[in-house]
Amino acid sequence: MDSVSHIVIGAAIGETFLGKKIGRWGMLLGAVAKSAPDFDLFYTGLADPRAYMCEHRAHTHSLFIEALYAIPIAWLLVKLFKQKVSFQRMLLFMLACLWGHSLLDWCTNFGTQLLLPFSNENYSLNTLAIGDLLFTLPMLAMVLTAVFHKRNNERRNKLARASLIYCLAYLGLTFINKAQVETVVQRSMAKNNIPVTTHITNPTMLNNVLWYSVASNDSTVFIGEVSLFHRKNPITWYSYPRNQQLMQQCKSKKDVEILRWFGDPYTIAETNGDTLNMYAVKFGRTNMKESALQKTFVFHYKLYQKSGIEIMGMMEPNGKNTNLKESFVDLWERIWGRRY
Repeated sequence: MDSVSHIVIGAAIGETFLGKKIGRWGMLLGAVAKSAPDFDLFYTGLADPRAYMCEHRAHTHSLFIEALYAIPIAWLLVKLFKQKVSFQRMLLFMLACLWGHSLLDWCTNFGTQLLLPFSNENYSLNTLAIGDLLFTLPMLAMVLTAVFHKRNNERRNKLARASLIYCLAYLGLTFINKAQVETVVQRSMAKNNIPVTTHITNPTMLNNVLWYSVASNDSTVFIGEVSLFHRKNPITWYSYPRNQQLMQQCKSKKDVEILRWFGDPYTIAETNGDTLNMYAVKFGRTNMKESALQKTFVFHYKLYQKSGIEIMGMMEPNGKNTNLKESFVDLWERIWGRRY
């Protein structure tokens, strides 16, 4: 999930658990504690795709490991604030922030290794976009308003609790939306005789109204979008050969395995000279106005060898290959069913 959402929800948790004891320090501690699992980015970085895929949302996001490091942190905070908050309350606060972070990330489609060290499986519910304006902005407004109220002002605590209630209500709505989308998608696949063995549905960026579905079998990936405002509009399905034989022939065996662990069964491969391009299609189409593979899935990985060393590069949307204004307008039009 985006950092702003974690910070805002953490501030609300901090005010709810600690605000009446330590004032605005509760909001600050909540914002930091709720963001703490993402501190793994300090050692994974964003430039190394291997580290980012394998180590981000890994050990720091494990429910078991979070419980372990919550205990000494809670103890230190109790000492720091001179026993104003009991250890039990501080520990509950830490667990609410840390587990809340991982469980919120679980709702998105990147994948979160919740059960490390017992399993390295990536878990994802695919109910919430990594950035959703209608999810984040109302909570941000309530928490910012709460900040300007005095310590013992009941309205400050009520605003914090209201933002948490809104958070849970919105998350509940996303599951209802997903159930509706699943019905539409399955009917469309049956009507169009699309032969798949598995599929996922996930909201597109910034909203929970326009969803996409990715379906696959051993040879082909299919993808299409549907707006909940216009469920009767037919889904336009685009198909792409997976080219799994290219993955098997690639010399960068370890990198292929990493990408398949991360993205299968929704991976597509193509060659460009000595480079193997691999697309993690579970993230949906970057450019919905295009249908050609490289134009619609701008985000992909490049595997090649240099002096016998396996190199993995990453291509992502930027000002050169996407027009953000046009993409936003296109997204808005599709939400309202004017393009499909």
